[in-house]
Amino acid sequence: MEELKRVKLFAGCSDESLERLLESPCRRQEYSAGRRMLNPGDPCRALMVLVEGQAEARMMGEEGREVLVDHLKAPMLLAPAFLFANNNVVPVEVTALTDCVVWHINREAFFEFMQQESTVLRSFLEVLSERGRFLSRKMRTFAVNSLRNRVIERCAPSPSTAFATASSNTSKPTAASLPWPPLPNNLAQQDPHSAACFRKW
Repeated sequence: MEELKRVKLFAGCSDESLERLLESPCRRQEYSAGRRMLNPGDPCRALMVLVEGQAEARMMGEEGREVLVDHLKAPMLLAPAFLFANNNVVPVEVTALTDCVVWHINREAFFEFMQQESTVLRSFLEVLSERGRFLSRKMRTFAVNSLRNRVIERCAPSPSTAFATASSNTSKPTAASLPWPPLPNNLAQQDPHSAACFRKW
């Protein structure tokens, strides 16, 4: 019970209300460092509360590259946005970085508990809002990085061209001295985002 009271979600709950919640189907599970806690495609059927340890969430990005989504540190909820979703499949893998302790609380029991404890309901909605804002910023970062990679791939000189130009220069070549091909006249029509990026550069 004391472990759960360290979590902001349950901070204002009385001992009696938490005891009532823990009488519902729930379990306390320990994960050793390096163990997988969630796999992509796992259904989220219980509220997962990380009360001890640290973990990381990763997912597959473009071209099969693994992307670090978030560093998770207790106390916090794991994948709360998927708990009540119609399609409650988790898209990330969560791996313990240190020894971790997680409480798994039955979804329906937690739903009934929120109906009885308005402070918990409000706190849970705040958690969902903050996670949504965090993921929105994360997706924006991914989009910018993807755009930057597309621009570099489109405009980078071929190895032979870069080598020939660099060889004709007696001074040591730098990245800034390597030739860049002229931009296509219709770049703005083909890829307005890339054109805007070049205007900033």
